[in-house]
Amino acid sequence: MSETNTNPLAVYCSYCGAPAEYDIVHQEYHCLHCGGKTDIKEPVKRLGQWRDAQKKSILRDENAAEEICGCENCGAQVIIPAGEAMGSCEFCGGKFARRAFAKSDELPEVIIPFVLTEDEARARLKEWAEKNQKEPEAKAVLAEIKRLRGYYLPYELIRGPVTAEAERMETYSDRVYHVGGFLNGIAVNTSKQLDNLVLDAMEPFEWTAARPFEFAFVAGQRVKLSDIDARATSARVLEEVREGFRPEVEKQLQTTGVTIRMQAGDILRLPALLPAYVLKIGKTLAVVNGQTGRVAVSREKEQRVLSWLIEPTLLTILVTVLMGLWMPNPELIGMTAVVFGAIFFTAFSDGRGEEWRRVIFKTEKSRAERVQSKLTVTQGEEGAIEDTTTRAVFLEPVGGEMVPVRIAFYTPLRIIMTLLGVIVYNALPALLAWPLDSEGVANYSYNVVWMVLSVPVTIILWIAIGRIRIYNHPVLKQILPDGRTKPVRADGDTPFSLWGMVKVVKERAGWGGFLFLTGFSLFMLLGTLGAILMPD
Repeated sequence: MSETNTNPLAVYCSYCGAPAEYDIVHQEYHCLHCGGKTDIKEPVKRLGQWRDAQKKSILRDENAAEEICGCENCGAQVIIPAGEAMGSCEFCGGKFARRAFAKSDELPEVIIPFVLTEDEARARLKEWAEKNQKEPEAKAVLAEIKRLRGYYLPYELIRGPVTAEAERMETYSDRVYHVGGFLNGIAVNTSKQLDNLVLDAMEPFEWTAARPFEFAFVAGQRVKLSDIDARATSARVLEEVREGFRPEVEKQLQTTGVTIRMQAGDILRLPALLPAYVLKIGKTLAVVNGQTGRVAVSREKEQRVLSWLIEPTLLTILVTVLMGLWMPNPELIGMTAVVFGAIFFTAFSDGRGEEWRRVIFKTEKSRAERVQSKLTVTQGEEGAIEDTTTRAVFLEPVGGEMVPVRIAFYTPLRIIMTLLGVIVYNALPALLAWPLDSEGVANYSYNVVWMVLSVPVTIILWIAIGRIRIYNHPVLKQILPDGRTKPVRADGDTPFSLWGMVKVVKERAGWGGFLFLTGFSLFMLLGTLGAILMPD
């Protein structure tokens, strides 16, 4: 949409009328011109006023609604197909709008006209199917492509702030991450007959082409009615935003196993009609964006997510290699791999059920332009329509204020300190013996006695405590206004330390268990130290 004061989704300063941008941190609109602050409820109020005026304009002439069932030209009765808003007289060609459509509270207020013709959309879909002809969905599309039809589909355009809470799915993880974002004009389909995630894959639309709705735009066109209630629409909005947030949340939290709980704030919602060509074959839905030519096709099978297996696999390989340095026997190495593999995979699967993801085929982002009668479609990031939806921004309390941050878990310093701690702990008797070996008679191979205890303890401590501490206490860097970052610590967060790990062991084992473990470890340490210093 053009950024003028007639744009119902545009937000302007309450003081000077200049464009305002949403400040995710302070949750208010900030004027780029005078610096004024506009409350997030103000744009919602203005949109209500615009909608009332627009609806009165559209419904000023009620004849179209009154004559839906009978043609005023020839007197024939007109039947409008169920779920569609427009009908036509087969005898004289007269066009009619369903009364419920014209009177509905969800009457569309903006519309984006078709750019592609039906033949052009069919050619785009055929091109995709021929490139993916090994896929069963592509074969089905090619067999039924003549059934592709164009529709103006019901949507709600959404603009405004959203927030979310994100967690890692592991049962041991108890940290909740706060995420904020701003929806800068997303489109959510409001037809229960169609899969919103597939329709979302054919976006974005170019909003500068949106126009205030008039019945003249849909005369002779197929128009689907909105057939889900406000509650279902809100659920779809949150579902679409959650899936939009997911890539950034998974990237920041370094796992595909995340739980995201969305909450919508004071958002602007505007009913609209958007152009699409639709082909439904059983469970497969194929759509072509009627404005840009982008293709999206649903896949019948879901894809299983197995990326969580990477960490236990790497640890199993690492332990097997290290143990192989001391045990040249292949059978013992194999048994070691099996035992430690079982431990790692059991521990890392904690809280992780089977994860399945919807797979949706889609072509690259595109832009369609028509010069006279010739259509040109440009694909790829360069020249394509920009997707204006803001990505997720993580927020943490620092100094009593929520600030945008970047999150990291395995920083170089943490990796070095962890490896150093493992080496020191497992070689502790040898390290203590070295300064005491004044006569040079020590036999450091006896350190293996200590390692019989220390290696399993190292693994247990890492699985049960070490990685938990790392994931529950991330390294944070505040994102400054100029894009630079600086290290910060969230309010109430404790630094990752050896003493912190000792406290966790004491809390989990209890005083009795903690004293026993400490005493037994001390006994093994002193015994190994004595064996090293007095080998004879």
